[in-house]
Amino acid sequence: MKKVPFLRLTLSLFLISSLAQRAIAQETRRHFQADYDAKSLRFGYFLGLTNTNFNVKFNNYFVNKDNYYSIASPSTFGLKMGGLANFRLNDYFDFRVLPTVAIYGRRLEYKYIDMALPNSDPNKFKENTELRETAWFELPVMLKYKSERRRNVRMYVFGGLRYAVETNAVNRRRRQQFVTKTSDFSVEYGTGIEFFREYFKFSPEIHFSHGLSNLVDPVNNRNTPLQGVDRLTTHTVTLYILFE
Repeated sequence: MKKVPFLRLTLSLFLISSLAQRAIAQETRRHFQADYDAKSLRFGYFLGLTNTNFNVKFNNYFVNKDNYYSIASPSTFGLKMGGLANFRLNDYFDFRVLPTVAIYGRRLEYKYIDMALPNSDPNKFKENTELRETAWFELPVMLKYKSERRRNVRMYVFGGLRYAVETNAVNRRRRQQFVTKTSDFSVEYGTGIEFFREYFKFSPEIHFSHGLSNLVDPVNNRNTPLQGVDRLTTHTVTLYILFE
């Protein structure tokens, strides 16, 4: 008689486990948004976390005359947010436009010998860091190539161009910071994966952006550390989270 409650409990647990496994299997077999690709235009929004820095190329003045030992740009973090318009071209290709507001804090670090100080040791360097915080409006246009959909998952790659304009006029008036040009043009590419859910699509993406424009402003950077810099271009890696 004592074994009956234990047997009932065992059978109950077995029944609950079977029902749970069946429910999970049915959920896995569900094909969410089966008609997703039937629409030619879809909208969404995204958030992004960036890691960015400058690529620095020096000129002959830096090599021969400048008292700066090095100028480097360590990586810093920034934020992005914006909207998405996705135009379906065919079963494998989409065209995308992603108007974006971005906030960057790009940094330059200088090492130099202060020859103005008496008894300066030429083997010891002083260091100085400048952080330029700016807001940008960016307009990327991209071509997206997507794979065959496997149930509720699909992978894709993309590439395109990005044009950006600085919108933060306050920083341009702060002369203690280094000055750069206020527009940028870059090539961008990356990859992502789509997860289809019942009411939305969730997509993490990784973007790699390489600036093509030279951001050195020769007029405003005379008699500054950037006088010895020939080219200053941007490099950015961004993790996006998109919802459509």
